[in-house]
Amino acid sequence: MKLSEIVAYLNHLESLDVHNEAVESTKRLAAVLHVIVNHKLQIDTCSQDLEQVFDHLQQGLGKFKQTQLRIQQRLTQLLHEQEPEYLASSYRLFDQEMRHDSTMHTLTRQLSIDHKSREIIEHRLKQFTDWRFPGMIIGPRNDSWIEHMVPMDPLYVVDTHQDLLDPAVQRFDLHYQRRLRQYIVNNYTGRAILNELPGKQFGVVFAYNYFNYCPMEIIRRYIHEIASKLRPGGSFIMTYNNCDRSHGIGLAERSWMCYTPKRLVVQAATDAGLELVSATDAVADLSWVEFTQPGKLKTLRGGQSLAEIIAIPQ
Repeated sequence: MKLSEIVAYLNHLESLDVHNEAVESTKRLAAVLHVIVNHKLQIDTCSQDLEQVFDHLQQGLGKFKQTQLRIQQRLTQLLHEQEPEYLASSYRLFDQEMRHDSTMHTLTRQLSIDHKSREIIEHRLKQFTDWRFPGMIIGPRNDSWIEHMVPMDPLYVVDTHQDLLDPAVQRFDLHYQRRLRQYIVNNYTGRAILNELPGKQFGVVFAYNYFNYCPMEIIRRYIHEIASKLRPGGSFIMTYNNCDRSHGIGLAERSWMCYTPKRLVVQAATDAGLELVSATDAVADLSWVEFTQPGKLKTLRGGQSLAEIIAIPQ
């Protein structure tokens, strides 16, 4: 059986709140039993019979819950048995195929995002964007997210090829283009990826539809490096392919995205010293997490020259 089918079964069982339903049912039956047992009018041995039935019912519900838990534990075991091959397969896909994707293919692949999710992410970015702090956007490409980050000073834009940066950079006039800090990185060597960027300076790092196509080994490297680039109180927001969901595993099985379970992404961030703020699964392929560097965001800046930054109409 495919891992996506196993996890779909596991997800479904986990969504069924059997415990609370059993507790509520038991409470209601206990209330009925209390009335019957304590009423002055007793019918034959009905009270004793009901008490025995109620005891058997509680024992049965306990066994039911234990059996369901045993099934979930076995499904989790099957997941862990198959996971190493999925992780290895994703790295092979990344290293042998995705690195050769054309610029056009990379620029045209999109995530389905609903209006509500877009509003939530935009709201979070607006909370973090502040001229007193540098910002970084990884893989800006054709998406409009960069327009929400222009208050950051300076704003670093990062990708693996200049052709992938150009669509985002060329949204703005030449004056602002010269202000952007453009960096080309290499994901395919064992060396540090973001080594040329300043450490402990960034107020926010944002990556949308970038880590969906990176295996866990690369995501771990990025997370550890980004943690070293964030100043105390800084935030890191990223989308990824959550393979704790069966839908995400299905995308990995079809070689559309990489196998990156939320629990492994969160563990990588925790290992890097970051704290989880939120993890969200939206419609279709969209999942994102937000982490923060412990501490309070501070700056010594006292002023900024004022100007309005306007994107060039497309």
